[in-house]
Amino acid sequence: MLPISFKFVALGAANQLKGFLYRIKPARTGEAPSWNNKGVQMQAQDIASPYTDKSVWADRYALCELEFRKENGVTLIMNDAVVALTRRRNVVTTSMVGMNGTVKEYINDGDYQINIAVGVQALKDGVIVDEYPKEGIQKLREYFDETKAIDVRSEFLRLFDISSIVITEFAVVQATESNYQPISITALSDTDYNVYSTEY
Repeated sequence: MLPISFKFVALGAANQLKGFLYRIKPARTGEAPSWNNKGVQMQAQDIASPYTDKSVWADRYALCELEFRKENGVTLIMNDAVVALTRRRNVVTTSMVGMNGTVKEYINDGDYQINIAVGVQALKDGVIVDEYPKEGIQKLREYFDETKAIDVRSEFLRLFDISSIVITEFAVVQATESNYQPISITALSDTDYNVYSTEY
């Protein structure tokens, strides 16, 4: 096998590139850009209202407030919360000899499994600030530590007759890149019930 001359290869590649450059057209054919805005004074504009501001979404039915209420009456209103629900029916299935499928016996409806995605924003006097939302997380943690059922109010939860929940789990992954902290809450629906005795 004959040795390859790298000098020859480099020269051939350079000649091909030279022909390619001949065919390249200039990127700008018109007026050069003006770095001083052609002498026109630039006008600043106010920052748009945050999407958590209720007045921005008035009569648009885009946000649904979620309210937590403790037994002592202390409340917390969250306007950046998204709820997902699942519910399992308790059904006993029995296999029968010579029969395909199973016999189903309905027992009752189970609790709603509730997943809530909450966003905590750093605020001062109602204005978003560039700080970590420590105070908001501390207020929300008070409900995480609650060992009793929590009353909830939400137009969405009301559709499913849910007015009370028990928090079973919460998850937080520290967000150090912004002033917004997402938090995930898992809960079960809770209802009042009566125990009847058949022994008299």
